[in-house]
Amino acid sequence: MFATEFWDNSNLDAWEIPFGLWIEEIVFWLTTHIKGFLDAVKWPVDKLLELIIDNLLQDWLPWPVVLLLFFFLGLATRNFLVGMGSAAGLLICGLLGNEYWDLTMETLGMIIVAVLVCTVIGIPLGILAARVDAFWSRLRPVLDGMQVIHPFVYLLPIIFLFGVRRTPGVLATLVFALPPIVRLTNLGIRQVPADVVEAARAFGATETRILREVQMPLARPAIMAGLNQTLLLSLSMVGIVAIIAGGGLGKPILTALNTADIPIGASAGAGLYFVGVLLDRISQPEDNDDRRSLLARIRSAWSTRSDPVVPAVPGMQADPETPVVSAAPAALPELATSHRIGAAAALVGGLIAAFSVLLTWGNDAGLLSAYARFDDIDLPGAHSGLDATGGSWFGIVVGLVALAVTFGGASALWRPSNRDKFHAGGGAFLAAGLVLVSVSVAYLTVSPRGGDYSHGTGVWLALLGGLIVLGGGAGAAWRMRWGDEPSRAGPRELAGMVVLALFLALAGASGSWILDQRSDAAQIAAELAAEAEGADQGGLAAEVLAEALAETRRVVVRGLDSEGPRIGYIVLALAVASLAATLGRLVRSHGAQHYLAVVLFGLGCAIAAIGVAWVATFVRLATPALSPGASAFLAVIGGLIVAARGWRASRPA
Repeated sequence: MFATEFWDNSNLDAWEIPFGLWIEEIVFWLTTHIKGFLDAVKWPVDKLLELIIDNLLQDWLPWPVVLLLFFFLGLATRNFLVGMGSAAGLLICGLLGNEYWDLTMETLGMIIVAVLVCTVIGIPLGILAARVDAFWSRLRPVLDGMQVIHPFVYLLPIIFLFGVRRTPGVLATLVFALPPIVRLTNLGIRQVPADVVEAARAFGATETRILREVQMPLARPAIMAGLNQTLLLSLSMVGIVAIIAGGGLGKPILTALNTADIPIGASAGAGLYFVGVLLDRISQPEDNDDRRSLLARIRSAWSTRSDPVVPAVPGMQADPETPVVSAAPAALPELATSHRIGAAAALVGGLIAAFSVLLTWGNDAGLLSAYARFDDIDLPGAHSGLDATGGSWFGIVVGLVALAVTFGGASALWRPSNRDKFHAGGGAFLAAGLVLVSVSVAYLTVSPRGGDYSHGTGVWLALLGGLIVLGGGAGAAWRMRWGDEPSRAGPRELAGMVVLALFLALAGASGSWILDQRSDAAQIAAELAAEAEGADQGGLAAEVLAEALAETRRVVVRGLDSEGPRIGYIVLALAVASLAATLGRLVRSHGAQHYLAVVLFGLGCAIAAIGVAWVATFVRLATPALSPGASAFLAVIGGLIVAARGWRASRPA
């Protein structure tokens, strides 16, 4: 009998360990007796969050200043491209809506505070662990537990100890994100070659100086990798912290999970994606020989300004006995005639296109706004290329590209040393001309909803300027000596381009460009009157009214619909042209391969520009229950892929 009871699983209840009750008792004791200590731990984190989030990012600094700050941060730590990408990523987060901008700033503030505290605590712990083996042997199991235990396990004690909201969320993030920077700091210092350390000691260096001037510089890549991992782990806690009302972009994600709201979840997910990418790029050093930041390189260059022949590279010194020979300045090369004509055409066409956006693009109706607002179907007066009722973002895109082309043409004419560069050779002018012409033609293709609408002179002038830029760029690019052999189109690239062209064709032709969910009040009133006529009971009228008001007119306008904008025709034509350009790259001529790759790049930019202009136009109008369809978004994605293929194909193999 005893043996039977012993082997029964239910007999385990007799030896139940009340681990949960123990933890509960400990938590209650801590909250009762060391409340002052807990407040002291919470206070600096709370003040840092208040300073960075509430005061700096959300109240004191307007959004353009925040974008500039992250641009200069990326420029100082990495390069110009990372700075521009960081600013662009934050700008997209803001364009998702003001609420998402505030949540993004809150997320950034929480991550900055968490990483700052982890750095202040983790690097000294890693140094101590690397220098004292006994300390490392005791610290390692603790770090293992912090990494192995799921955050939900220690989230509950933190709630009891520190409460809820963002400060306890940051403290929970510290537990999860601290181990990488400690481990990698310890690993980096331990991997410093022993002979280097012994040589420093042989020259009489103290242990502090060895750590500061030998071990820490050599361990810098490992420490930066630990900082990068700490940052990414902090970002991964955003969704979990939202469970305890931590705020940030995890809040809408949690709401979307609870309510199955796809738009909210997608927007918050996009914001988290851009935040994660920009923080990863900023915190990860470039993989090159000179790992110093921009500011460090500037300081090194300034310190060697008296001898500019010596490069400002660590470890390189000038030989004092070597005479310095000053070379005579080389004569600036002259532009070829075709390149001068192309640059002049870009300058003239760009000025014409830039001036056109100030002129009239539409008369007596809003060509684009009429699809969003009923009142704009019959809107007397002239509407310029910058007006929401005129060219709107189609005109703005034309103006921005035209200004860039104007600057490029002037630079190519007045700085002939750039003749071998992409823009002076005509490639950029060719691509910009394709964008200007495509955007202008797309605007002209949109069918008006108002019977009295007529195009103004501005859009025709924009088309003329685009054709001038396109003609000059095409001629200059055709006569350009490309040099190195490009990567020739292969079977895989052709197959991928066929799939991409079909994707764009389906997006432009069968996909939705307008999603209209506005209620038609007149239709509801007519249905109400017809169904309630002759009703003897007053409740029937109320029932019919409620049913009619619940009905919402949901209209999907596709790219090739006759009653729609018909903008899908332009996307379809550009997709076919992109496929033709890819097929044309099968020729043996290296120059033709380069030329068609540039054309492919320009066509992709044109497709993306049309999608961006369409989406931005409807976002600018901000009409409730009406939004641009998914085809515009797909066109932007497909256009960017086409442009990336063209840009990569134009590079040497």
